[in-house]
Amino acid sequence: MIPSKNSNKSFQFAIITIVSFLIFVLLQFLAASNNISEETYTYASSFSISVVFVAGIAGFIFSMKGWKEPISVKKIIGLLVNSILILLLVGIIVASIKDISNLLA
Repeated sequence: MIPSKNSNKSFQFAIITIVSFLIFVLLQFLAASNNISEETYTYASSFSISVVFVAGIAGFIFSMKGWKEPISVKKIIGLLVNSILILLLVGIIVASIKDISNLLA
């Protein structure tokens, strides 16, 4: 069974997210061992995490568009990876709002 267009896009964004996150982890190790400069690490890791969030949000949107499409492995992987990332993003936002409200109180 061939997955439809939205499921394929969701899967592709999930792969982009995973690869970008792995690049971020690699940059962490390189920075910890002083193999790259702090400035390079700052710019490269910021770009990598930005790609993770943008691809995760786009992938989640395509996952929701493809909700009624036939079930396939690509659809399930795309839905899981992108949903987990969105849940983490919401958790970070809630924690940040809670920290700001505690700071102001």
